[in-house]
Amino acid sequence: MRIALSSYSGVGAWFVLRLLSEGHDVDYHLSKSEFEDVLSGLISKPKIASIDHRRTIQGFGYPSYKGYDLSFFDLTGRPRQAEASKAEVPTFGDGDFEHTLEDDREKGLQFMEKAEINVPKYQKFTTSSEAKAFVRKEDKRYVFKPFSINGHEQDTDTTYVSKDAEDMYSNLDHLFKMAKQAPFILQEYVKGTELSVEGWFNGEDFFNVTCDLEEKKFMNDNKGPNTGCGGNLVFAIHDDMRIFKETLGKTKTLLKEIGFKGVIDINSIVTSGECYSLEWGPRLGYLCCPVFANMYGSGFGEFLYAIASGKTPNVKWAASYGAAVTISIPPYPTEVRIPKAKDVYIEGINPENEEDLLNCFLYDVRLDKKRLVTSGNYGYIGAPMGTGDSITEAFIKCERYLDRIQIPNMQYRTDIEKVCTKKFYDLEKDGWFS
Repeated sequence: MRIALSSYSGVGAWFVLRLLSEGHDVDYHLSKSEFEDVLSGLISKPKIASIDHRRTIQGFGYPSYKGYDLSFFDLTGRPRQAEASKAEVPTFGDGDFEHTLEDDREKGLQFMEKAEINVPKYQKFTTSSEAKAFVRKEDKRYVFKPFSINGHEQDTDTTYVSKDAEDMYSNLDHLFKMAKQAPFILQEYVKGTELSVEGWFNGEDFFNVTCDLEEKKFMNDNKGPNTGCGGNLVFAIHDDMRIFKETLGKTKTLLKEIGFKGVIDINSIVTSGECYSLEWGPRLGYLCCPVFANMYGSGFGEFLYAIASGKTPNVKWAASYGAAVTISIPPYPTEVRIPKAKDVYIEGINPENEEDLLNCFLYDVRLDKKRLVTSGNYGYIGAPMGTGDSITEAFIKCERYLDRIQIPNMQYRTDIEKVCTKKFYDLEKDGWFS
């Protein structure tokens, strides 16, 4: 197949590697040229998108997707470009609906309520002063969640879980400033286990549904700033399980009416008896989807095409469990570029070994002659991945790569297996997988 990946910052460039390994012809469209070093030398040079913004309001001015069999976007935030793609070819990963669902937190929660999904109580604000008055009055523990701005995601550390009402009150002005004064919601804090349920929807039904248990904090024992994902455990679930029925299972009719096609996940907090859903990810998730690709195995490209074109995919699993652990170097998790973080040698991943490249999700990496070095993009190297027929097997394979990989000042959490395994068995004990 001829496939197009459209990216803003190259975060999904690894999927080009994955699809090339299956023999597909893949073009990589990149919006910002400063990220063209991501995976350079390992994949073909990206086509820098030259967008005529004078014409985009009419739906024109974007790269043409005619002639492709499949088009996908690695993040939301370019809805007009995605809608232009959908007019020409089966497309997933972004669009008007996807952009609104993820980036407008209030509308995302309203969509959950429309689907009769349980959500914590929340309130939208446009200033910190009105939010402070609200917190003083209610005297409850809240979570601060800002909206995206003009399609640009907020830094992960702008989401803040307060210790109590006083803590939120004291930090609201600072948080509002950090979030560039974007609108935000305050959501009542729910104590429980956080998880995501992810499924692939072809316009009619869900296929290959998984549950993702991930750790967002940078350091062991949930210390340090939030990151996108410090590591995770992914496993196959069935649509008759309680956790699916109370989350994604309730959205089938609405998604069908809208004509949605693609991957979608719902992030939730569960207690022993209740499930409270929090936010959406109607696009590729990191690290869930790279792990899923390896759990699915061969034919991943055909699976994506079937989903995007409204056909029934081949439902199978090469492995029922998958795991990943994020590896990085400073300045990560701060998203700044510093000269000394570029061209740092990466040992233990053989660029001539396809198995190594496919078993490690890669980002801040490029090929320098015959060696891998960092490309200078924040120090977010990527994540070794493992799959297997048990949690233990998946993490053993992941650990083998962690033991092999050597990078000066390499950073990673060492408690991902322990924390995620405990969560899994706690959820199982509470009946969420029955």
